[in-house]
Amino acid sequence: MHGFDSHRGLLKMKKPVQIVLITFFIIFLSPLALYAQDFNFKKAFEDYQFSLGVYSDSFSDYQKFKDAYLKNPTLTLKEDARKKTLEMLKSRDELQKVYLTALRMRLVENNGLTTDEKVSLFTKIDSEVAWYLNHKGGYQDGDTLETLFNKSGEAESRYKSNTSQIVYESLFYISLGDEVDLRITQEAIYKNLTDTINIGVAEGKLDINPFNRWFLDIADVIGKLKANEVLSKTSIQKMYGQSTGSPTGAYNSSLVPLTSSIKLLSQFNSFLIEVLTSIKNQQK
Repeated sequence: MHGFDSHRGLLKMKKPVQIVLITFFIIFLSPLALYAQDFNFKKAFEDYQFSLGVYSDSFSDYQKFKDAYLKNPTLTLKEDARKKTLEMLKSRDELQKVYLTALRMRLVENNGLTTDEKVSLFTKIDSEVAWYLNHKGGYQDGDTLETLFNKSGEAESRYKSNTSQIVYESLFYISLGDEVDLRITQEAIYKNLTDTINIGVAEGKLDINPFNRWFLDIADVIGKLKANEVLSKTSIQKMYGQSTGSPTGAYNSSLVPLTSSIKLLSQFNSFLIEVLTSIKNQQK
């Protein structure tokens, strides 16, 4: 049976990509989503943090026992290293599962996404969760190192071919949903202001000037925000194309329009304040 020396490439196994991606995940964490339920994003994120700790510990043990064996390749140390490898690989599959579940719950609680968008992502995420759950169950206590490395390769291949794309797409839609939710909220405020203006003009209490000109500027901002949303959704889907690059590239490209929307949302908010101030000034 091949030992660790025959699998040095696999021995350099790094912590899964999603540990890095969690940085983006935290960025889009909304305090509004953290309300008490039997199971929500807050609980799912806590599960992720716990599983991350378990995986980190098992990965450290794996490294320590692997190094010990490579320095002194006895049968006993080889067996110890095999057991630690098994624990690490099972905890890695578990980490993938709970991370995907946390992403799912963040999407559930995102008010800016449509039902169709959520359902599409849930279908993909649920398929991945099931895959890692089944894969974790496929490890046996008596698996040889050769078998463990082969099974590890299956998980790494799955992450590269399927999971990473779904993770990046989910992270993108979390960002998109947050942006859309802000736009819709501001549009609702804008509608209330325009209703107030229309009533005031009809009653002779307000002058339509300069509101009639400001409405055009605000409509332009709203149009640009919606155009950016469409453009960003087109960009993220390129990761599934025939000549796609890395999921990271598609993800970064999709965030460019959303990033430009930050300034537009701020401008929208400033315009609303100006409109409200003008209404109050005319009513004096």
